[in-house]
Order: sequence, then C-alpha cells, then structure tokens
Amino acid sequence: MRRGFTIVELLIVIVVIAILASISVVAYNGIQNRANDTAVLNDMAAFKKKIELYKIDNNGLYPDGSTSAGGALGQLNFKATKSAYVVGATSNNNLWYCRNAAQSIYGLIALSKSGKIFYVTQNNIPTEYTGGEAWSTSDHNCHTKINMGLGWQYPGYASSDTTNGPWRSWVGGN
Repeated sequence: MRRGFTIVELLIVIVVIAILASISVVAYNGIQNRANDTAVLNDMAAFKKKIELYKIDNNGLYPDGSTSAGGALGQLNFKATKSAYVVGATSNNNLWYCRNAAQSIYGLIALSKSGKIFYVTQNNIPTEYTGGEAWSTSDHNCHTKINMGLGWQYPGYASSDTTNGPWRSWVGGN
C-alpha cells in the first residue's frame, strides 16, 4: 500500500490557498485605498493651515493664482503626497485650488487614487465630496461642485504640461 496525497486532496489545498490569496489581495487594496485617502486628507489639512497663515500675513486675502515658486501659491511651500492622487493622461483634475475674484474665499478639491473626492474651504475641515453631481477625472469645475460661485481655478497637475509640470511648483513640482 502506497502512502501519499490523492489528486483530490492536492486540488482542495490549492483551492484553499487561492481563496486565502484572493482575500489577502482584496484586503491589501482596501488598506492601500484608505492610506491614499488619509494622505490626501492630511495634505488638505496642511494646505488649510498654510493658506490661513498666508491670509493673516496678507491683509485678509487668500493667495491669487501666482503658481510659480515665488508666486503667492508658491510661497505656501505646500508639498502634496503625489503618490496618493490619481495620475495619468486623463487625470489633469486630481488637485485644484479655487478662489473667488475678491480673494476672500477659497477651495481645494482633490481626487484620491481610491476614486474618492475630497475638498476643503475656508469654512470647513477636509471632507469627502458627497454631492449629487457626478465627478470624473476630466471634470474640474470646483466652483459649482463646492458652491463657490465664480472665480479662478489653478491645477496642481497637468499631464500635458511639460514646461511647468506635470506636477506644478506650488504642490512640490515633479
């Protein structure tokens, strides 16, 4: 009589290993998505602190769109955790700074790799966007998304920009 494993027993072991591996992959992706979301939220909280300090030092005005290293946004010395944001040929709208004409209100809106959208304004803490209006990686109209009214928008990333980017200097450059 020979001792050993039958083909059925080996197949059962392989199936159990495959199930455990697939559960691990799903759990890892969930952990990775939460880490990206946390990084984006931390970036937004840091941005809010820096921009409020800028306002105190500049007669109650938020930065204009001067995005060069020496410009108003560049003076914030803000560094985004770039690995946490969606990046690609169609992801030009993964991080946007918006302000009104009077420089009295602002918004920062971001698209995490997890697919969640987050925003912060002068009136709120970093929050997940749960508006009824759909969002896509080709959409960047933060004025209507977070009810800012008319104003200006400044991207933190532009895939086609080979002169100033694709990551702009005001978010830490390439």
